[in-house]
Amino acid sequence: MQVVISKEVKEYLFDLRNIAAENGFKSEKPWQVKLASQADKNSIEKQYHASVSVKAGAEKLASMLAQVEAELMLPATASLSLKDIRLNELQYLVAYNPLQERR
Repeated sequence: MQVVISKEVKEYLFDLRNIAAENGFKSEKPWQVKLASQADKNSIEKQYHASVSVKAGAEKLASMLAQVEAELMLPATASLSLKDIRLNELQYLVAYNPLQERR
């Protein structure tokens, strides 16, 4: 399963880099990455320009978040248990640039 997660993380990071290049993001405009429910994801997509999301099972989400944060050299988010992920209906790994709000 770890190999599958690594492949998905690589694809996700590839998408992040492409979106950043297409939108002229500089390194001082880092991505914010979080786990989100469907409602949170929709809200982020409406509020921020250039968000990238991927839907994954609860078993994969926490691991994917940790790998993406490590690869992007972001501070690690406190890990969530599988129970918390399911209880909060977290289904998506969402990245957005907090400095790129829609106006």
